[in-house]
Amino acid sequence: MTFSRSKSALLVSGAVLLLSVTGCATIADTASSAASSAATQLADGAKKELIKQACAPIKDGTINAADLKVVSSMVDAVREGGLPQEIVSALDDVAASGDDVPADVQARLVTACDNALV
Repeated sequence: MTFSRSKSALLVSGAVLLLSVTGCATIADTASSAASSAATQLADGAKKELIKQACAPIKDGTINAADLKVVSSMVDAVREGGLPQEIVSALDDVAASGDDVPADVQARLVTACDNALV
């Protein structure tokens, strides 16, 4: 009987340990998932803010010399910021146009900004 009780106690202890480990793993998974979600939300927020900053100078649909300077200074940040290719491409074209940005390039950037901020 003593052997049987020890065996039962060992089985119960093992079951408790297994449940504890499983519970800890679940808590760890939940914490990891929450941290990942928070990081994703932070990255998405940073991207949206970068889009707003890049698109602010052309909000009225035109690009003057001051706007062009701001937009051109942001091209590298936008390219490395993981923003939509539509915006990156349009900003590259605006920056490459120099002082005379064609109307179709301006319109493409305005459209790209509108699409990205939806």
